[in-house]
This record gives sequence, structure tokens and C-alpha cells, in this order.
Amino acid sequence: MNILGHARFWIIDALRGTNIVATLHKLREEQYLDSKTLANLSYSNHKDLIETVVPLTEYYTNLGPKMTSSILTKEIIRKNTPAFFARNFIKKSFAKGTGGSTGAPLVYYTTNEAQSFMWAGILLSWETLGYQLGDKVAFISGTSLGKNDLKHVVFHQLLNITTYSAYHLNDADIASYLTHIKKSTTKLIYGYATAINRVAEYILKSQITYSFPHLKGVVSTAEILSEKHRDNIEKAFNVKVHNQYGCNEAGISAFECDFGNLHYINSATKIEYDKEGNVLATNLVNKAFPMVRYFTGDKFETVENISCPCKRGYPIIENFMGRTCDMVIDKQNKIMHSAFFNVLFRDNNHIEQFQVLFNDKKLTIYLQLDSNDLPREMFTHYLDAIKNIMDFDDYAIEINVPFLSADNAKHRYVINTSLDISTPV
Repeated sequence: MNILGHARFWIIDALRGTNIVATLHKLREEQYLDSKTLANLSYSNHKDLIETVVPLTEYYTNLGPKMTSSILTKEIIRKNTPAFFARNFIKKSFAKGTGGSTGAPLVYYTTNEAQSFMWAGILLSWETLGYQLGDKVAFISGTSLGKNDLKHVVFHQLLNITTYSAYHLNDADIASYLTHIKKSTTKLIYGYATAINRVAEYILKSQITYSFPHLKGVVSTAEILSEKHRDNIEKAFNVKVHNQYGCNEAGISAFECDFGNLHYINSATKIEYDKEGNVLATNLVNKAFPMVRYFTGDKFETVENISCPCKRGYPIIENFMGRTCDMVIDKQNKIMHSAFFNVLFRDNNHIEQFQVLFNDKKLTIYLQLDSNDLPREMFTHYLDAIKNIMDFDDYAIEINVPFLSADNAKHRYVINTSLDISTPV
């Protein structure tokens, strides 16, 4: 055991009131229980939530018998936030924001127990590639993974994490990142699939030979990991790539094993589906702000009672069709990860959804608001923030006009109009 590495996490738990180390130890043992035992555990945890927490939550009390068939959406939570607090929860709860991968951010409330589970699930995914507590980790991500306020800076220092911005992925930026990653003897890279793939493409096309003798593996998160991206990343870094999926507000945490199966931790979430096959998840860990049959915006299938060669009993996620994330490229070929816009609009509760359209000359932001007016100061603020980072000949913001949709009717939040042909919805 790496005593110094564990000490980092003991300090984090002591400072934050979490139990990451204990939760990780529990999951390490739990993952190898048989599928029937895990299914019974999930059933028991769900039964406890429905019987002891939900009846003391105003929103579900008002729903009555309809609660078992209702679907919870971000819009419902935003409009009824105070009604989701469980009256019997007396510990501390605190606000968290989603990244808004479908263009609709959400503020919800969570607990130290839920945060402990979230991080334990992430660490479990890292351990499949040989990570040990305290190893140096590189985040290639946006603000949803690596926030820049003092609290998170200290937190990441204790975690031994260095964040490399997915907002800035020009060749010079990437070269600098790679030099630092190698010098810092980074053991694991974690981040957005498209951002890491962009770095991999740079390595593969570079005239310089890069080697990372200390690197144990790469874990992709937040987006669909295509086989092409996986292949690029594995060739560039000469390590294995594993996928990790999380929907924190829904309590979903899944990780890929060495046999290519994506296992989800069913003791922490109950997964159901609506008529269109969209995933509805019930968070079994967050007892302060219960979310029952929450519409995740993702689509995938789950397989129960299957024997995996890795011996883990957790169910398996298959045919994942959710969440993609695109790059925005300006006329100087500067590349910006689309998570920038998620962060830019996150704190404006009047913005229900957004879409970004661009070509080599113009960038247009489409905002769906709960009114037909965007204050002039916000209009200017958004355009100035974009102009400070990206170079186009023309910029525009359109309010409450139809979005463009892909052929499969899924909302596209970034569209390159030079390449994509979409239809209004």
C-alpha cells in the first residue's frame, strides 16, 4: 500500500467530511459479488429510498400514486427545487451543477455520501489500469472536471491532479502539455474523449517521437469513445484506453474492465427506460435530494446476470448511444472544446437550452429562453467572452428561434454548418 498516496485521501476526507477511502474499499469488494447478490442489494437500497426518503419529500408526496410512473426532468427540478429536499435529512447538503451535455444545465443538491461514491467510482475505473492512490494524474478537460477556484485547486493538488485545458488545443498548447505530462511522470490521463483524441492526433502526426514510460493508461469520460478515437489514443500513448461513464446527479457510475465490458455500479442506482428507450435513473445514494426516474438524456442497454471473464458481478452497459461533444474551430484554426459554452451559460437560469452553429466565417449562438428578451448586458457579456477566445468575421446571438436537428432528431448543441446538413425543429 502506498502510505503517502493514501494519506492524501485521508486528508481530503478529513477536510471535506467525505468517506472516499472507505467507499472505495467497499466497492473494491462489492464488485466481485455475484450478480444475484448485487441485484438484491440494489433492490434493497431502492426499497429503502422509496419507503423512508421519498414519503418525506414534498414533490413526490404531491404526486401520490403517479410517482411510480412519472418521469423526472431537469425542467421539473428547476421549477420545483425546494420541493425536492427530504425533511428527514439533517446532514449537510450543497449545490452542484451539471455540465449540461445536452445544452440544458441543472443545479441540484447532493451530499458528502454521494460525493464520496462519485469519487470512489471514478477511482475504481482508474484502478482497472493499475492506478494507485496518490499517483500523478493528468486531466484533459473543461471546467466540469477541473474547476479553477481556490477550493478545487487545493483539492486537485491533494489528489495529485494537474488540469490541462480542453478549451485550448492548438499545436503549441498540446506540445506544452505533453512536455509537462512526461516531466511530471504522470501515471494516468483522464478526460474528454475528443480532447484526448486531439492530443493523440498531434502525437501521431508529429515529427517528434513521444514516449511516456511512466504512463499506465488513459481513461476517457464525458463523451462517447469511438473505436477510431480509442485506436488513435492507444497508438499515440502506447497504453490501454478504458471508458468511464458517469451521470452524477442520477448516481450512475460505470467503468470498463480489461475485457471491454462497461460495468455499472447497480448498488447505487436503479435504471429503467421510457417508451423511446431513454434511460431513467433513480439515485440510491443521495438521500437529501431524491431523484426518482430521472431522465438522463442518454440511451443505452443494460445486461443483467451475464458472466464476465473479469469476474465482476456488476451489470453491463451495451450499445451506448448517448452524449457526444464537438469541437468549434475558428478561422485561425484555433480549436475550442464545446464544454466552454456549457460553462458560459450554466449560471443563467433563464437559458433552457442552447445550440452553436459555425463555419469558417461566422459563429451563431441560438438560445432558448423562458422569455423573449436577453438583457443587453448579458448579450454583450456572452459575445465578449467568445470574442476574447475565438476569431470569426461575424458573431450573432438568436433568441427563441428553431434549433437545427440531426437526422435522428437528437439535439445537436454544436454544428459545423460547413460540414453538417440539418433540419429545423
